[in-house]
Amino acid sequence: MDAILFERHRPTTFAVPYHHHASVELNYLDGCDMEYSFSGTTVARKSGSLTLFWGACPHGVTDVRGEGEIINLYIAFSQILRWGLPESFLNALIAGDVMSAPAKPNTDQQMFYRWTEEIKSADATWHQLILGEVEMRVRRFALEGWETVKSGYGEVRSVVGAGGAMQHIEEMLRYIANNYCDPISVTDVADHVGLSPSYAMTLFRRVVGVPIKEHITRIRLSHAQMLLSNSDAKILSIAMDSGFGSLSSFYESFQSHLDTTPSVFRRDARR
Repeated sequence: MDAILFERHRPTTFAVPYHHHASVELNYLDGCDMEYSFSGTTVARKSGSLTLFWGACPHGVTDVRGEGEIINLYIAFSQILRWGLPESFLNALIAGDVMSAPAKPNTDQQMFYRWTEEIKSADATWHQLILGEVEMRVRRFALEGWETVKSGYGEVRSVVGAGGAMQHIEEMLRYIANNYCDPISVTDVADHVGLSPSYAMTLFRRVVGVPIKEHITRIRLSHAQMLLSNSDAKILSIAMDSGFGSLSSFYESFQSHLDTTPSVFRRDARR
């Protein structure tokens, strides 16, 4: 199964302005208020709110008020696509919208806290059960409707040109999210949307902010991190399952991006 990752902690402001990752985040805020910055745009969140967004957008916590907790749920992007969610919801997510919905006061608090405890079990059957429950909660989020608290790529359409350019970006993101575990190249991504590699690279970097190859590497690393945290698979298997062509390229990417090794990361993640 595709791994999911939970974090439960007291939110604090980030030591660095932003970070980004390949997963979809679903956050539940309990007992405190918080402000995010998404590439310079402030998004205020209140206690009892659910916030959902694609982590590829640079984001960081800039202010926290209160002594509560946040539960961060990270879901592999490919898993989101496999759930067959409504097209309008997926398009908003891929476009980079930050979406909000009020938590269900009688169920969400108990459910999110329960997940953070049950996911600690090494039993794959429990992990599969939790994944199914997470899917149903995300599906309800999508079907009941949401508030867009920050628009995504729509804000920069005038920068990249006509709407057709954004359609190419979305299709490239979909293709990468569906195929990053395979040995895909920049040329494969460009061919999928019918663009030349040079134009596809220029367009992608201008909108997403990183080169296509770098984006693929980051998604693969994010997938590997979740597998290292939540499975006992051998590191070689994780490297191959995450789309790296060799163990050496996996170690090189892990070290250069995360400044650690897969084995040390796994050890620290399980403390």
